[in-house]
Amino acid sequence: MREDIKEIIIYYGSDIICSEIFRESFEQKHHYKTTVGDHILGVTAEAVKFCIRHGMTDDKTLSNVVTSSLCHDLGILGRDEKYSNNLQTLMRHPGQSAEAYIELTGEENKRVLNAINAHMFPLKPKLPKYKEGWVLTFADKIRSSMDILKIPPVTVEEREELLELAKKRNSEEKSP
Repeated sequence: MREDIKEIIIYYGSDIICSEIFRESFEQKHHYKTTVGDHILGVTAEAVKFCIRHGMTDDKTLSNVVTSSLCHDLGILGRDEKYSNNLQTLMRHPGQSAEAYIELTGEENKRVLNAINAHMFPLKPKLPKYKEGWVLTFADKIRSSMDILKIPPVTVEEREELLELAKKRNSEEKSP
C-alpha cells in the first residue's frame, strides 16, 4: 500500500481502527477468502486511491470517505447469529453498519450514513446521494471482486503496520 494512502487512512480513521469492534473484524471470515477487517482495509485503500486519482482530496471528502469505508461492513460482524441467509445479510447489514458507525463515533453525518446505507447498490436499490457514497460503492465492488479472485486486500505486514500506526497516532493525540 502506498505511503500517502496509509497516511490518509490513519489521519482520518485511527479512532475507528483502534476500536474494539474494528479489531474484532479480523476474526470473522468474509467472501470466503479474507476477513471482514482485511476487506474493509482494502476497500478503504481503494476508495482513497480513487479520491486521489480524481482530485477529491479536500478534508471533508477524505474524512467522509475514510469513515464510511472503515464502517461499511461492521454490521456483518456476528453474521451467523444475526442472519439466516445471504439475502438477509445483503439487505440488513448496511443499516446495522450505519448503527455501528453512530455508536463508534457518536456522529450522524448524513453523507457518511448515506454512503454506508447505499454501498450495496445496485444489489440493493438504495441509491447513493453523494459522491462519498458512489466512491464507497465503487471501491467495495472492486475489492469484493478482488477478494473472490483471492487477491489479498492487504498483506499481514500492511495490516499490522496500519494497526500500529493508528495506535501510535491515538496515543500521541492523547498525551499532553
